[in-house]
Amino acid sequence: MTDVVDQAARATARAASMRGVSRRFGATVALDGVDFDVAEGEIHALLGENGAGKTTLMRILAGLDRPDSGQVEVHGAPVTTFKPAALRAAGVAIVQQHFTLVPTLTAGENLALARPEGWRRPGARAAAARLDELAARYDLPVRSGPPAGQLSVGEQQRLEILRALDADARLLVLDEPTAVLVDREAENLLAVCRRMADEGRSVVIITHRLAEVMAGCDRVSVLRRGAVVLGGGRVSDHDRRSLARLMVGDDTAEGTLRRVAPDGAGPGTGPDERPVRLRLDGVALGRLEAVTLDVRAGEIVGVAGVDGNGQAELESIVAARAQPASGALTLDGEPYTTGGPRDRIAHGVAYIPSDRYRWGLARGLSLAESLELGRGSRWRPHRRHRHRQAEPAIGAWDVRTAGAHARTGSLSGGNAQKLVLARELGAPPRLVLACYPTRGLDPEAARTIASRVVDVAAAGAAVLWFGAELDELFAVADRVVVLAGGRLVGPFLPPYDRGAIGLAMAGGGAS
Repeated sequence: MTDVVDQAARATARAASMRGVSRRFGATVALDGVDFDVAEGEIHALLGENGAGKTTLMRILAGLDRPDSGQVEVHGAPVTTFKPAALRAAGVAIVQQHFTLVPTLTAGENLALARPEGWRRPGARAAAARLDELAARYDLPVRSGPPAGQLSVGEQQRLEILRALDADARLLVLDEPTAVLVDREAENLLAVCRRMADEGRSVVIITHRLAEVMAGCDRVSVLRRGAVVLGGGRVSDHDRRSLARLMVGDDTAEGTLRRVAPDGAGPGTGPDERPVRLRLDGVALGRLEAVTLDVRAGEIVGVAGVDGNGQAELESIVAARAQPASGALTLDGEPYTTGGPRDRIAHGVAYIPSDRYRWGLARGLSLAESLELGRGSRWRPHRRHRHRQAEPAIGAWDVRTAGAHARTGSLSGGNAQKLVLARELGAPPRLVLACYPTRGLDPEAARTIASRVVDVAAAGAAVLWFGAELDELFAVADRVVVLAGGRLVGPFLPPYDRGAIGLAMAGGGAS
């Protein structure tokens, strides 16, 4: 009877309460008046598409960011200082997708390093013993001897959780905790979360895997485009399809597919009659599992999915940055293998990378030099002449800058992206790999860039378009495939069924 009373009391007590929380990043509204509650002793799932605001909301709760407006309370006390140390002292811990371990230190040393200021930090032997004690208690095995950089991904994640538990976190936020785990590891992690909830701790899981929500969570909240569409509903009141629909919306794309093109032209007809330009046959690498896909000349194939499901691996393979562990690629029937940028360019492949400054531009170079990356010959004309050569491309693509001599790092995001396209589409390509080409851009810049890529497809190029926004993919793609768990689901054809695609993205299959 006492246990029942304790559970009922925890269910009504709030570990955290957020009211009217808003956050903007420039012109982008990340959160728009969000209300969110976490009860003591519960596992609360937080769902939403890429860019819905989930991580931003939880970063605010953990003190890694601050709201523009709104109130936050933790265990009934208002939060006035949004700093990680202040929220850790209040009992909040977050395990982010990118781990914060020091790779050269052992697991025990990393455990000791994470202790709050003022706590006595144990020596190496005592830290290893403490790690072993926590690992046994919560069934989270981690080897204490090797440096953290030599641990498996699963061990590193378990170590991050043990560091939070060692600091006596009462509210633990896990950001996509199972994205890098195999099914058995994910099941074990959910069991550990249940054990923590039974102790009275609260767990928030940011996830896209609906099977795990249904199997292991008590309540669920859904964000869409920075707003709450479901606030703390009981998981038992929903099924996978209803949650997927809440994540991506109720609309079904109907009617003639319209591409974002200046003249309003739609995609060409009869894609099966076009020659196959890019063929992936059983390609696998890392999380990517035996992907087979054809992209035809003049066709745009959209790739949807939540980040971390093999997109990075597929991008690196098609961009010729990495060799697949198995399988093969062909371009117009000829082998297409790993090489440097010059080899990719020689094959007629244009590349709009997901991270423009890591793979496409160098901030310290001038615009003229950035336009030459991978394309310059050993003989280079005088700087002034190179600047004159670059001016027409800068003008044609409306890159707003002080001139070809300006540093690339001085450009806004939209102008930097236009500079990438000016270089990559300067000569008619055979294949365009467009990885989130409009992400983070204002509507005008996004429309300009999308229309240019569509024009290239209309001229006969094959386009593989990774997208985070379903509406954009529906507007430009001849067909859509979904990456989920490293595997391709689909294809889906217009008129697109948003619910079915959302369910596939959440690991529920194509039907």
